Amino acid sequence: MRLAQTRRESGFTLIELMVTLAVLAILLAAAAPSFSDFIDKSRLKGAAQGAVDVINNARAESVRQGRDVSIAMKGTTTTWCLGAKAAAEPSVLGEPVPAATACDCVAAPTACVIGGQQLVFATTQNNGVELSAAPTVDFNFNNRFGTVDGLGTTTVTMTSPRKKFDLELTVTPLGQVTLCVPASSDLPIAGYPSC
Repeated sequence: MRLAQTRRESGFTLIELMVTLAVLAILLAAAAPSFSDFIDKSRLKGAAQGAVDVINNARAESVRQGRDVSIAMKGTTTTWCLGAKAAAEPSVLGEPVPAATACDCVAAPTACVIGGQQLVFATTQNNGVELSAAPTVDFNFNNRFGTVDGLGTTTVTMTSPRKKFDLELTVTPLGQVTLCVPASSDLPIAGYPSC
């Protein structure tokens, strides 16, 4: 006696497919908040790093070119920009180099130039990152030492687009730029110390 061999069809049944989709939906729903936080932190870190890059490049160019450089942050808490401008050439050969004047990165971003290159972190690059207060940042780098003229400390607090995370940008009197998580913030950001 021979047993009839049954042939099995390969593929999924409708029930298997529905169970798989249900499990996938549950996993996506669980991952959505953490993914939103990841995007929020990434935008904040990107905007903060863009501002740090402009400041560090301006400081380096000030020393390299032997000209004072002015840094200015303009705009509002939601639409802000940061620009750097080197001191102009003397009007008469043999005259001293004039003092650096602040550039207005909102009204005239093309005037924010160092060594023939525009040095601006524009509103379109900040990805919705807001400042805690309207920007009042305006300082000069000394061309000899790369220090801040007047030796004042400048601090700006940046807030993520969903207003969940904060980073504090500080420029010390010696011209060093630091980023840290403010003590008032409840949520840490990996890679950044607490202020």
